[in-house]
Amino acid sequence: MSERLSRSARLRTAQLSIALVLALVGAAGAAATAKVIGHAVRLKGTNVWYAHGTAVAPRTISARVVPVPAQAVKVQWSVVCQKPNAEDPAYHLGVSSKSGQVSVHAAATVKLALPSAKPHTCIASVYATLAKGGSLTLRLLQT
Repeated sequence: MSERLSRSARLRTAQLSIALVLALVGAAGAAATAKVIGHAVRLKGTNVWYAHGTAVAPRTISARVVPVPAQAVKVQWSVVCQKPNAEDPAYHLGVSSKSGQVSVHAAATVKLALPSAKPHTCIASVYATLAKGGSLTLRLLQT
């Protein structure tokens, strides 16, 4: 009987391990689908970093902020989206924008609101300001 229980327990453990591995692979796959569309540069002589990027047919746009050492970071962002004009490419149709500001206190991913559903092309701009000295990694991501 105890051999039967241990075999059953091993089977359950194996099933849970497989489920955990599949969940981790799924999460890694979802993270891998994010495309980096912009990297930050530090504005000379300041604690401010700036990044911008162009997203084509984005589902989401976000900013990944990693301060070293961990500290408060003020994130200010703007997203401008537009529809192409087949007759005159110099003139864009349906231009719309959204902007916002948020403070984070450690590494975080800030989701930027899109101004319209299923936009064709968007330009995102982000300023991130550290509360004190240190360094910052700021990347713009599109899914």
